[in-house]
Parts: sequence; structure tokens; C-alpha cells
Amino acid sequence: MTFAKKSRRFDPSRTRFVLPPLVASPMLRLFAFALIALLGAVYALVRHYTTELPPLRVPVTPPPVPTYDADAGEIPVPDIYRGEGGGP
Repeated sequence: MTFAKKSRRFDPSRTRFVLPPLVASPMLRLFAFALIALLGAVYALVRHYTTELPPLRVPVTPPPVPTYDADAGEIPVPDIYRGEGGGP
């Protein structure tokens, strides 16, 4: 015993919304995708060449450290030895 006047069975071949044949065309979808990719590439190039970049971070080089330890009683080595190498 059914309470419905018409029996509605599921019919997989019948769909509610059907796209028009032109919109469902794979060629039209390919052109739309290519157009979107082209617009994205143009936008990226324009942005790359017109946007000013922030300044680069340059590491600070520390001042040169002495090669001797004055606290330990060492004295610096002179740059030129007068006794060696033929000096006067």
C-alpha cells in the first residue's frame, strides 16, 4: 500500500540541470583555462617589474678581533721584522 499517487523511482539517466552543449564543450573549457593562465602570467610580470622590493638584509661584519690575548700577558707580533728578510 502506497500513499503517493505516483511512484517516483530514481532514474540515473535523468538529471535536473543540464549544461548547454557549448558550455560543456571541452574545447571551450580549455580556452577558458588558457585565458586565465595568460591573464595570471601577465599580472605576475607586471607586478614583478612595477613593485619595489624591500631592502635586502645585509649581515653586519664584526670588527676584527686581535690575534693576541693582552690579559694573558701576550704582546702583539709586529708587522715587519727588521732583523729578518734583508731589512736595515
